[in-house]
Amino acid sequence: MTGWSVSALPSTAPLFPLRDLGHGVYAVLGDTGRGSEGRANAGFVVTRDGIVVIDADGSPRDGETLLRTIRSVSQRAIRWLVLTHHHPDHHFGAIVFRKAGAKVIAHPDSRTLASEGGLDNQMIDWIRVVGLDAMRGFEYADTPDRPVTKGDTLRIGGRRVIVLAPGPAHTPGDLMVWVPDAGVLFAGDILLEDGVTMVVDGSAPALLKALNQIDSLRPKVVVPGHGSVPAEPAVLVERTRAYITQLRGEMRAAVQEGVPMKRALDALPPADENRPVSLNSRKRRNAARVYVEEEKDIMGLSGDSGQ
Repeated sequence: MTGWSVSALPSTAPLFPLRDLGHGVYAVLGDTGRGSEGRANAGFVVTRDGIVVIDADGSPRDGETLLRTIRSVSQRAIRWLVLTHHHPDHHFGAIVFRKAGAKVIAHPDSRTLASEGGLDNQMIDWIRVVGLDAMRGFEYADTPDRPVTKGDTLRIGGRRVIVLAPGPAHTPGDLMVWVPDAGVLFAGDILLEDGVTMVVDGSAPALLKALNQIDSLRPKVVVPGHGSVPAEPAVLVERTRAYITQLRGEMRAAVQEGVPMKRALDALPPADENRPVSLNSRKRRNAARVYVEEEKDIMGLSGDSGQ
């Protein structure tokens, strides 16, 4: 799939909510309170030599509004777009930034469950979520000009913007963006405001390693992939750690006791129909994933899923 044939229409939508995090770093806030079901958070870093954008939102229409929101702060050149992972809600607006002159930084591993049926089907499925109008002008634009698998550092305008590759926590292609002179970390979907990170495309062991890496940075501010910016980053990290650690313990006990997966999941609320990333659906899908991980680990088949 090379593109969507109808030209994008000029956007007249209101600008997105903006939060000044200090030192030229901004969070562009999504739909706080809706968890993974809301529009994702994004962000940008302004330097004297141009702007680094973090994530592109989930459609050309939202990407255009994100760009206009950035332009309300600075008219400097858009140099780089860093994608924290390859789920549609974080990168389907990327074409807007490519056309604005940005080069893309991303992990080269773009595998997700959403893309298993092929890129055309992924796009069609996403149109059902956001609507045809939002997708006018769409082209896949997440292939990196500067691929990152082990971490990288941008030096731009006298500043460092560090791109971290924490491993396959939320997806195989996870990245985080650390702005050390501001103490700000953009965590992507490794963190969500309710602490229930999805590991269906990633792994629980890798998530725990990523959380340890976040702790080691001691960020003053953490921007999660969805939801509000926490007043105390360490609290959100610990809530996420406690959730996934408890889930691993419960699923491991079930496997060791010979409890079938279906029965192990019966204690959880049912998934919400047609809402695959609602809180109940995330908890249930995570439990199924972690059950399989623990089963493989007990059988000695897991390998090192944190790498």
